[in-house]
Formats: sequence, C-alpha cells, structure tokens
Amino acid sequence: MKRQRKSGRTSKRSQLLAAAIAAGLALGAKAALGQTSDQSELSDLKAQINALQSKVNDLEAKQEQTASQNLAATREVIEDADHESQLFPPGALLSTYDPNVGFVIRSPDGLFSFHPGILFDFRELTTYRQETPPPVGTTDTAKTGEDTESGFDVSRMRLTFDGSYGKGLTYFVQFQDDQGTTFNLYDAYATLRLGDSPFAVRFGQFKDPLYHERMMSEVNLMAVDRTELESFFGGGQTSRVQGVDLIYSQDRLRTNLAIHDGYNSINTKFFDTGSTSASPAAAAGISGTTGAPPDFGTTGRVEYALIGQPTKTFNPFTEYDGGFTALGDTQDILVAGAGADYTQAGASYALFHTVDVQYDSTCGLSLYGAYLGSYRHLDTAGGSAPITYVAGSYYDPGFVAQAGYLLTPKIEPFVRYDYTYLQGGSTTGLNDQAVQEVTAGVNYYLYKQHAKFTLDGVWLPDGAPVDNDAFGILQDSGHNEYILRFQFQLAI
Repeated sequence: MKRQRKSGRTSKRSQLLAAAIAAGLALGAKAALGQTSDQSELSDLKAQINALQSKVNDLEAKQEQTASQNLAATREVIEDADHESQLFPPGALLSTYDPNVGFVIRSPDGLFSFHPGILFDFRELTTYRQETPPPVGTTDTAKTGEDTESGFDVSRMRLTFDGSYGKGLTYFVQFQDDQGTTFNLYDAYATLRLGDSPFAVRFGQFKDPLYHERMMSEVNLMAVDRTELESFFGGGQTSRVQGVDLIYSQDRLRTNLAIHDGYNSINTKFFDTGSTSASPAAAAGISGTTGAPPDFGTTGRVEYALIGQPTKTFNPFTEYDGGFTALGDTQDILVAGAGADYTQAGASYALFHTVDVQYDSTCGLSLYGAYLGSYRHLDTAGGSAPITYVAGSYYDPGFVAQAGYLLTPKIEPFVRYDYTYLQGGSTTGLNDQAVQEVTAGVNYYLYKQHAKFTLDGVWLPDGAPVDNDAFGILQDSGHNEYILRFQFQLAI
C-alpha cells in the first residue's frame, strides 16, 4: 500500500510537471511565431505555468518531509531494539582503573560501584628445628631430632568483591582458598551510613573489631605474616564474628561497639550447635577443645588520632588502616587504640583485650607496638593432645614491637619482636611457657602494596607449642627454631 501511494504521488507530480512544460513550450512557440501580441493571453499562460510550478514544489516538499519522517521512525525502532537488547543502557555503567583500588565498574552518578579483586600470596618456606621431641597427638610432621623442611605453597588465595550501592551503603565479600583449607566464606557484610551523621551500622560476618593487627588487611602487613602472639589470641579465621557493629567516626575519634554470636562464630547457624571448636578456651589460640559453643559476645574498641590533622582530602585513619608502612603517607600520624571482647559459653568465658599505638612519618619511619591479654575462666577441662586445658581461671599476656624504615620508595627493611606467656597450670604438654619470635626482613615494592616481594627470617628461641604451617612454624616447644620465608604478593 505504501508503495502504491508513493507511486500515485509520483505520477501526479509527473503529470503536473508535464503540463507545466507543455504550457511553457506553447508559450515559447507563440512567442517564436509572433502570436503573443495579446498580452492578456500571455499573462494567463505565465500564471498557469507559475501555478503548476508551485504545485510541483509543494508535492516535492511533502514527499521529502514524509521520507524524512519515515527515516526517523525507522531509526527510532532500530535504536529502541538495540537499547532493549543490552543488559545496561548506554552510559549506565563506566569501567575505569583506579590506581589506588584497581579495576572498578561504576555508574556516572557514583551511586553504584563494583570492584572485583584477588589476593595471591606465593611463598617459599624453609624451617630448621634444632631438636624436635617425639610427636604427641596430631602434628604436621612426625620427625624427631634435627629436622629441616623446605618447599613452596600458595599461602593465600582470596577472591573479593566490594563497592557501593545507593547513597551511604557499601559492601564487602571475601572468599578464600588458602593453603591447607577448603574453599569457604570469610567475610560478607554491608555498612550503612546513617544520613549525614558520624554514625554507621555494619552487619553481617566480619573481623572482630578488636586487634589492630588482625583488622588490617593481609595486603598491608609489614612482614610475610602476622605475629605468633596475634595468632594465639586472634587465631586466623577464628577472628570472624557474625553480628552488628555500630561505628562512630568524627574528626580524630573512631569507635566500634559490636554485638555478635561470640568469638569464632564464623559461618555458624543462629542456634548453638555444640561445636567442639568454638569455646573460649579454643579462642585462646592454642588448639581446638571440647566444651559448649559461645552463647553471645560483645566487642568494644576506641581509637584516637593524636597526630594527624583531618581535612577534606585527608583522614588519619586512612593511613592507619592502610598498613604499618609509611609508604605514600602525606602526613605524620600517631593513633592510639584499645579494645576488649567478652565471649560467654555456658559457665566458661573469656575476656580478650588490647592497647596499641602506631606512628607513621612522611620521612619513612614507621613504628608499632601493642599489648594483648587473655583472661580465661574455664569451667571444664578440655582440649586435644598435645595441648589440653585444665579447669580454672588463667591470664595470658603478650606484647609486640615493630619498626620499619623506607630507604627508598621501593626498599623497606623492618624488625619485629613479640612475646607470649602462657600461664602455667592452664595447659599441659608445654615444655616452655614462653613463646618468643624475632623477625627481620625487607620489602621491595614493585607497585605499592599491590605487587611486592618480602623476604624475612624468623627465630623462635623457645620454639612453638603447636604447628602454624602457614607461617612456616612447626611444633617444637622448648627448642630453637629458624625459618626463612620469601613471598611474592599480588593484590588487584
């Protein structure tokens, strides 16, 4: 039908054009033969020709307008089909690279962002034990006497997702497939800023906001790994809790107040399951133990920036959270913190507590010190060989001191010492109640903390009461142990 109408319009226009041409020819012929003396007749012919030409022009204009409208409608249909076939409309999401974060997908208005990340730690570990006693119970090696173990492992393999959704809502999810563990969930939480106030609420599964060394990301550690002291009281993955955390951050002050299911409530159900690895005694960090699971827990922490001037573009806590190193610092900072966690399990309970201080200087010097303590009231005995727990009340103290200095923007040597005392009578199977760890090493930064090499050496004058193979430490209580560790880290 459209083609017929178009053909009809074309035919009519042709007829009019032919008539105009004929009239023009007739007028020309009359003029040539001298038959145009009658001026009125000549004027009539000219008027007819002009009228015909006007109709032709009108038809051409209407045809061009119709063709333009048809073309615009066709384009609109095609564009609408393209729009409907896309997951996100054009311009709805932008993919960018942030040198401080990595690859980020975000909306133009900034209300939505999505950042996928990975953490890959590859290590070479060599451990020499001076005099290994006969193994008691479960241990990673069944060697006695002098022993050297050496090899490679992927100590950490993490997959993370973080970003924002809407105004004031952020999220973080982390999965792990570390050496010696099965793939599982570590972190899954969201943080909601309460309007323009200094308050925010975090809910989900997250690190217990207690020890600064544990709360710091593995990406930003100074040495290859955390201290033995923190592993006793923090316990790796056992530091995760499920609950709600009220956060206050304003100027120089930041606080946390969390209510949770108790220490080591990672990936647990809402009701008590009778787990054999979740009692306060287990949370003391020596070994798994029998006993009741936690009933509840609560954690409080306060931090204050003594040095470091908050501005619109600078926050002392950003540097404080960003690592023990002074790499990239734009101001000197001095932050002091303190915290405590109380976890109850039946008639047993534990009170973990800490005070710490960190100083970073723009000249490259970084200092960190912390005191950690654990008060345990164990209503029943428990544990598994080689470490078993005796009922009673016990107090275990410890401390760490660390220093690093940036010789260049890429080279940073460091030293660290930590000490843990396990109170006599609380445990059996220990040849020495003290655990000392002396660490010295150097970092070489390829691209800040995102890609770096770390080489360090560890000396345990009193050995270790249990295996901590991710650290390169094997059970050898009461004897010298030496570890050499080399790590490549990639964090995207």
